[in-house]
Parts: sequence; C-alpha cells; structure tokens
Amino acid sequence: MRAVRLLAIAPRPFEDELLSCWRWRVASHYCSSPRQIENWIRGVSEVSKPHLFGHDVPTEQSATRLWALACRLRQGDLERLSLQNTGRSRASFVSDPAHRGVCPTCLDEDAEEGRDHYCRRSWACVEAVVCQRHKIGLEINCGGCFRTGPFQFRSTPAGLARLFCRECDAIISARRFQRRNQTDLLQVASLIGEAIDKGGTEFERIKTASRFLWSSRPEGMPYIALLGLSLPHGQLPSVTAGATPMASLPPAWRAVTIAAIADLIVQRASKTALLSPSVREAFRQFERGPVLEDHQLPPPARAASVLNLRSETEYRQLARSIVESDGWKSLPSKAGRAKNRAIGKLMLRALNGG
Repeated sequence: MRAVRLLAIAPRPFEDELLSCWRWRVASHYCSSPRQIENWIRGVSEVSKPHLFGHDVPTEQSATRLWALACRLRQGDLERLSLQNTGRSRASFVSDPAHRGVCPTCLDEDAEEGRDHYCRRSWACVEAVVCQRHKIGLEINCGGCFRTGPFQFRSTPAGLARLFCRECDAIISARRFQRRNQTDLLQVASLIGEAIDKGGTEFERIKTASRFLWSSRPEGMPYIALLGLSLPHGQLPSVTAGATPMASLPPAWRAVTIAAIADLIVQRASKTALLSPSVREAFRQFERGPVLEDHQLPPPARAASVLNLRSETEYRQLARSIVESDGWKSLPSKAGRAKNRAIGKLMLRALNGG
C-alpha cells in the first residue's frame, strides 16, 4: 500500500467556505493549482480535468478522502464544504466560478482579522448579488483596473492567501471607492432565495420566469433586453438554450433578472411594477406552454364575382368624354384630396353610364 503524501502547509477550512476556494487557498501556498496539488497527492502526472462545477460538487469520494489525508483533516470536514450538502439543486448555483461575485468589504475584514481571504459558500447561489452583511453588490471586476475576473489566490510574504487581480496584480479590496447601498435589491433577492430554498412549485416558477425573460425574440435579442429595464453596461451575455439562465449569468445581469422575476411572480402594486400588463400576460401564456391550434374546416368557397372588362377603345372613349365634360372644366385648380375626389366621381359616373 502506497504511503499517503502529506502537505506541510494546509490551512483549515472556514465554516462557510466553498470547497473549491479552500483547495485554491491550499495550492496558493505552493504557487500551484489544485489540479497540480491533486496530481502530486495521487502520485500521477495527469488526471482528467473536471468540469468547473465539479470542484464544488465532487463526484469522486476518493479525491476528497485523499485531500483530507494529505492535509490531516477529517473527510467529513471537507464534505460539508460541498454544495451537495446545502440541500439545494445544482440549478440554484452559479455554475461558472468566474460569474460568482465576491464582497470586497468581507475580504478587507478577513485581512483585518489576520486570516486568509476566502469565498463564502453563499456567494455561489444564483440569488447572491448583494452581500447580506454589508449591503453592497458582489463584484467580479477589479476595483483598480475594472477588468473582469476570475480573481486568483496567491500567498503573500506574510504567509497569508489573498485574492489578486490577474491583470493589474492588485489585492481585491473595497478601499478604492465607496460602494452604493443596495438594501432594496437585497430584499428582493432574499425573497427569491427563500422561494428557491422551499423548492417545489415556487422554484419551478422561478426557473420558468428566468427562461421566459431570456428567451430569444424574432429580433435576435433576449426578451429581457426589450422591456425597457435599466440594463448593465457591456455586451449581452450568452445563455445556453435549455439551461437555467440564472445559473450562467454574471452578478449584474442576475440582479436585473431577479428584479424582473420578483415583479412577475410577486405581482407588485401597479405603481411600483417594473413590467407592463402585456408582459405579465405573455408570461402567463409562456407558463401554460404552447397551445395547439384548433384545426377547423376551411370556410365554404364563395363564388367569385365576374368582372365585365371593356375593350381598350371603350376605355379611351370614356376618358375622352370625361376630359371634355363640364365637370372636368370645373375641377379645383389645386392638386389635393378635393380634386382627386372630384375626378373619382367623374370616373364612376362615366363607368355607370351617367
């Protein structure tokens, strides 16, 4: 039996930490990646690369066991970090870590307390767009260069792990500028989160509303972009057909989607409603699904009227008689509706033999 390889430095996981975050914190002390660390623990040169979501919902218990042994932890201490143990479905979590925001003020508090930066497990939830503690929006952009993440864990000379911007190498922090208080959005997001936690019909309605808002219109744009809502700057994110859009959107777009979903489902008062009655009716039809059209018998064919066309000679004679008539001489001098109406009367009179 091969001896288990032990890691000399292995920080303890925090109670509310993401499993993937803990692995990155461990790897940062070796200027490495979780994948390389796992290869070393296994004693192999390469292992299959899991889907990004697999870092937080591990499919192999053996991998979790090896990490626990190498870091001198109980396996259960790592398993509780998995999103599997939250009691929520995969569709209720943001699948791409690059689209999971962080609270820079929480990270500043980590530094002030002398501990590593770490990502809270709640930040992976689809409704997590505002920090519940500090009431500011979760961010995926660097406050210095404003480039989009993902951020990177690195070990500092003091031996502490910090989240850095990959572009400008700055530590992620809220100290650069004041953030806006977003209590109202937090209240709406909390309502959606409670409905998701309950599961069942309420969660299904949320997923349906999400698909409705991001369904493609004939113009090629998602429905949500055509509703007159205040949208985030930048390019529209792409949403995979058939997937739950909320699970694949960055925080700013999830915030707009959450507000619209709450407006559709909670049915706010008309004075504060974001969406029009026609949009609500369209959503109700979307919920009911496609309606089969009644295949009725075509109406009975009506006998086509027969046109008695005249010869060219007759039409020429009629035109000459109109031009030579007293009515033509008394036409209004100015072109316009009155003159056209008078000419029409002369034509009808001539055709009817008058």
